[in-house]
Amino acid sequence: MPENENTYSLGWSLVFWLFWVGGVLVLLLFGMFLLITAMDAPLVAGWNLLVVLAEGLLLFKTARHFVRKDKSASELLLLAAVAAIGVPLVATGGCLVVDGLGSGF
Repeated sequence: MPENENTYSLGWSLVFWLFWVGGVLVLLLFGMFLLITAMDAPLVAGWNLLVVLAEGLLLFKTARHFVRKDKSASELLLLAAVAAIGVPLVATGGCLVVDGLGSGF
């Protein structure tokens, strides 16, 4: 076994993939919001596009590191939790700020 390869237990792997799938659902939700707001509220649509791009990049990188086993399990779990919980909180807050500026739905 190479010295930088990590092994992940079944429990860590299940929790990681549950968070990762939650992140994919967030990605789909904000992708739908992007399509809904594209014509009526371009500022909100731009914000939703940034959220979709950030979420997609984060999910891609975490899945790649999981498959390569080049990051520790705790670091991957943290990144997956950020994708499933942190990004939606920041994204929703940003939507509320943009909506409060008067160019929302």
